[in-house]
Amino acid sequence: MAQDQGRVSLQRDELWRLLVEAVHALPLYNQRKHYVQEVMLKEKPEISAKELAVQVDIPLGEAIVMLDELRNPNSTTAPSEKPPTRTLLDFET
Repeated sequence: MAQDQGRVSLQRDELWRLLVEAVHALPLYNQRKHYVQEVMLKEKPEISAKELAVQVDIPLGEAIVMLDELRNPNSTTAPSEKPPTRTLLDFET
């Protein structure tokens, strides 16, 4: 069973890395992230990813990555770095 848990964890890390990579490829990601940082988080610092996605009209995955990066600047990775130890299941939506 422990081997299965290790395999699942590795798959989750890979999924997180792929989600971050896909979100970073979105054409308007940087502009949206700047808006969220400068406007949305100043108005409501504890906004959930689900609420942000609805209010800004963006995919939930983009909102999760964006909030993670803005609240934890060292948590996500560039493609050349080691995958993060966080997984998609670590985030409350």
